[in-house]
Amino acid sequence: MFSAVHRLGLYATIATGCASWLPAPAPMRTVADPLPSGQARCLLVLMPGIGDSPEDFAEYGFIEAIRARGIAVDIVSTNATLGYYAKRTLQDRIEADVLAPARKAGYRQIWFAGISLGGLGSLLVAQRYGTELAGIVLIAPYLGDDDVHGEVAKAGGLARWQPPAKLDEDDYQRDIWRWLKGATAKPETAPPIYLLSGDQDKFAPAHRLLGATLPPERRLRTRGKHDWAPWQRLWADFLDHSDFRARCGDLRDR
Repeated sequence: MFSAVHRLGLYATIATGCASWLPAPAPMRTVADPLPSGQARCLLVLMPGIGDSPEDFAEYGFIEAIRARGIAVDIVSTNATLGYYAKRTLQDRIEADVLAPARKAGYRQIWFAGISLGGLGSLLVAQRYGTELAGIVLIAPYLGDDDVHGEVAKAGGLARWQPPAKLDEDDYQRDIWRWLKGATAKPETAPPIYLLSGDQDKFAPAHRLLGATLPPERRLRTRGKHDWAPWQRLWADFLDHSDFRARCGDLRDR
């Protein structure tokens, strides 16, 4: 796992669009964990943070937490590395390598859950394919630089913030906040958003701005910083207390 300093440097790199040298192979590598008893009606797509791999979701217990609770869901962990964001190919690769096969398989619900940069990636997918998604789970998401969400805070919050009338095509950060403004103002137009965050997370100011617009049942907090220990607790809380299990089904009910 990358150090905090290394991670911050990489966030700055993607924000300035200077990471085009990073690899973004096609197809994107994925790791599948299907139900042993046959295809589920739900697919959960996991998006890693900077420096993490799809195998980390198993290593840190995210997969086992689902299986131990008997939730009827197939799981695909993606290798959505920084290069896909830098080259602006993330949405295209997710479409080709994840969503298109999922449609062909006939899933009734597709969920995305992303950690840190993977949270931003989940939002980018929802921005383009939101009508196809049943929910997006943002775990300590990276939501852009301080100056961007600082604008939102200075305006008095997301509901009051007015995005620029015209955005530069590379200004994905303000574009994401503009999408979040619409999605939270008119929730019927977007998939449900769940926000999971540590109270000392380095991105906490942005999390508070987004959380203020979400229903209480879709906000979960715990003590901790930007690390796996609080993320594991938050994930367990989400599985135990959200409507995810009820919507996807319980193996014990089959």
